[in-house]
Amino acid sequence: MWFNAGGSWGASLSSLFLLFTLILNVAAQTFGITLDKAARDDAQRFVYSAKLTFEQDTGTLFSDGQLYGLARAAFNEMQTKFNADKVRFNRQPVMMAAMALGKDVYLSSNLKGGPFLYTYADSRLKPQVVVALERCQTSLQDAARRGTTVDKQHRTQASCAEVAAVHQYYLDDAVTEAARNDPPPTRIVAYGKAGQDGPIGPQNACGGGDVVKNGVLTWGCKQFMADEQITVPRKPTNNLNLNLPNPFPKFTTTQVSVMCPGHKKP
Repeated sequence: MWFNAGGSWGASLSSLFLLFTLILNVAAQTFGITLDKAARDDAQRFVYSAKLTFEQDTGTLFSDGQLYGLARAAFNEMQTKFNADKVRFNRQPVMMAAMALGKDVYLSSNLKGGPFLYTYADSRLKPQVVVALERCQTSLQDAARRGTTVDKQHRTQASCAEVAAVHQYYLDDAVTEAARNDPPPTRIVAYGKAGQDGPIGPQNACGGGDVVKNGVLTWGCKQFMADEQITVPRKPTNNLNLNLPNPFPKFTTTQVSVMCPGHKKP
């Protein structure tokens, strides 16, 4: 009970205020999600992102459900930025991915504005993530039934939030070559809309099921993450499982642009 017959209203109000403050702090948790201005200015692509670095390993800090909760909080934070950034509705990203490994979480929206990774990069500056996508396609083609053609490109032309998060990891100068060659266990989840106007919630990685389009077998993030040995946790069925830790662990935030260094304007 909040108070007994001998208790004071002051103590009760104090308890209520403390509870309200704790709830407010969790609800108001922000991560520094910002528009990637280099991508907007140099390539007319729209993506929101942030990299969080914690003092402890994310594997112990966040359950799978809480990782979805991180993506949800980042998605909600992104939506508060659209008006100030003057991003038109058809340019607004609709998904947020959270990729956790070691002490880092890479938060990234999907890419809006048209194909980017496959088309904007030239052969001299091919992003490492494109090399990984091509390797995945080759593996799928090698494993396909005789006579089956596997699509050359990821089904969304690699514009998904999960691919953008992996791309930012590959571009991150803070990751050593040794760590990149032997990465810790990695998880990735996505939260947002199923399509531009679909319901908002935790989302499965695209590419589920064998989908044949114009006689070609399509593939997506499900197959790509498996090829990268990145775990995609099952999406929670109860929103309570998405609640973030309270108190929230300390972190620093930076941003890794999706622009390859050689493509940035001087």
